[in-house]
Amino acid sequence: MVRSKKNQMHPRNVLRSPPDYTKLAIKYKDFRNVCALELTGKVTVNFRQERTLRELTKVLLKEYFQLDVDFAPGSLVPTLALRLNYILWLEDLLAAQKGNSKVRGIDIGCGSSCIYSLLAAKKNQWEMLALESKPQNIEYARENVKRNQLDDLIEVYAQPDKTNIFKTYFETAMDEQVYCFCLCNPPFFDSNSANPMGGASRNPERRPAPNNARTGSAEELSCAGGEVQFVQRIIEESEIYKERISIFTSMLGVKANVPKILVILKERGIEHVATTEFHQGHTMRWAIAWSYQQFA
Repeated sequence: MVRSKKNQMHPRNVLRSPPDYTKLAIKYKDFRNVCALELTGKVTVNFRQERTLRELTKVLLKEYFQLDVDFAPGSLVPTLALRLNYILWLEDLLAAQKGNSKVRGIDIGCGSSCIYSLLAAKKNQWEMLALESKPQNIEYARENVKRNQLDDLIEVYAQPDKTNIFKTYFETAMDEQVYCFCLCNPPFFDSNSANPMGGASRNPERRPAPNNARTGSAEELSCAGGEVQFVQRIIEESEIYKERISIFTSMLGVKANVPKILVILKERGIEHVATTEFHQGHTMRWAIAWSYQQFA
């Protein structure tokens, strides 16, 4: 198993150097309207306000990637630095592969922003299949793809059955397309828990509370069994579709869940595994990748 630990953002992440909020506020009116101006003339951002987070993510996507993105009301507002770290890690995994002249990936649960697929297509010209089950998110995701003229690289597929990950699409697809990878940001919390949206995963003495406000619908943030059970479903289907997807990956929001997923993979005899950490400010995330062939 390959472990990758970096106590900072990915070296190629453009947000390793914090953005100049003052310059962004001058350039973008909508962002300026949610900022605060100190007596010194410095612009500050209140990360605990959802509206501010929305405008910040919009302006960063526009400034750094020329992407014009909107979010469905009440939906998850993605943190750009974290999403970039994930895409860059995938770049590193794929760089070790030979013969990937054309990269195709699957985005499991693309959300209303469709941010992973948009970044992958805009930045790397990867072809993306974006899976989503929530009708409002599908509508916004398709509009985001269309608005940014990336229809030729991104297909947003409406998942009719939430009980499976790949099965419905692969059973109805007209071709036998092979994908280089899949990515996923699974629902974080366990909807069956006594405190389904609670913060039991964090030790406040060791890890400070996140600066950002929590965003996202209940459906985006929680599911039965939480992220461990969701990723287990991906693992189960990966055994069926190992000829269709080369590298399976998922992000994890709880460090303690990493060894749980590793145990599941080991029990199924899956030997080719890699893990990493994503660092961005006070927020940390973990990711795991597995394959049925050597890949890292």
